[in-house]
Amino acid sequence: MVKTHSFAILAPVPEMHLLSAMETIANLEHELSDETVKTAFGSMDFELFRKVDELRGDKSVEVLIYASHSDADQPLDSEASWHGLYIGHVNSRNGRYPGKAQFRPPSTATDKPTWASFWEVQDLKRLTSPRKIGFLKGLGKKSYYNSRFIPEGPLLIECP
Repeated sequence: MVKTHSFAILAPVPEMHLLSAMETIANLEHELSDETVKTAFGSMDFELFRKVDELRGDKSVEVLIYASHSDADQPLDSEASWHGLYIGHVNSRNGRYPGKAQFRPPSTATDKPTWASFWEVQDLKRLTSPRKIGFLKGLGKKSYYNSRFIPEGPLLIECP
């Protein structure tokens, strides 16, 4: 799938779900041969993901992920330490993921079914060199984010 260079997404995801997703991806790569290996994360911001799908057409979108709720010491300047490719979103069914449960990180099994939509990511990986959020700019914004800015939900950003 071709990637758009018009914009990207910056999103927070709890670190335990990112680590759990990596285990899921490893298992799925062995099990699935003809199906896309992906991970689905929940969000209440269904309007943002509808806009993303309108803007991207049939292209994937780069996603920088801030690992929130981390047990490790966080650097003073916020960083996006994970990366993936957004491939689409689906609306929830009574707050739950309507697709195959195998695409959800096992750590989310105890989450209350409250999500409005689920955004799907391929090629999820931890970055070897995290990206400072202070070097990122919101889509259509004139200035960069504050170096200590912590995203509380998904945001559209200029393609880094």
